Amino acid sequence: MLVSINSTEITTDEIRISATNLETILLADDLFQNIDENAEEEVTFLFDASNLGHKKYLYKLCQSQRSAKDKKSLGEMIEALKGCILSISDGFREK
Repeated sequence: MLVSINSTEITTDEIRISATNLETILLADDLFQNIDENAEEEVTFLFDASNLGHKKYLYKLCQSQRSAKDKKSLGEMIEALKGCILSISDGFREK
């Protein structure tokens, strides 16, 4: 899912990334259709902070972004994603 990252929240148990779903905007048939901020879909992705696979996935996401690449810790990298546009697997989407 293509998203624009709005915020991140890191606790000892989980990592939450809140974002705006850009797919509805990009898939519109009319390219000149006004973008309605009220119609934008806010989505949250949830990662288990103790799951090595989830941390590897997040690390790879961060490495793909210039703003996060040079940070000294994974936490700093994740926080640096705010404002980035990237693709996150729908499997991590909070239900």
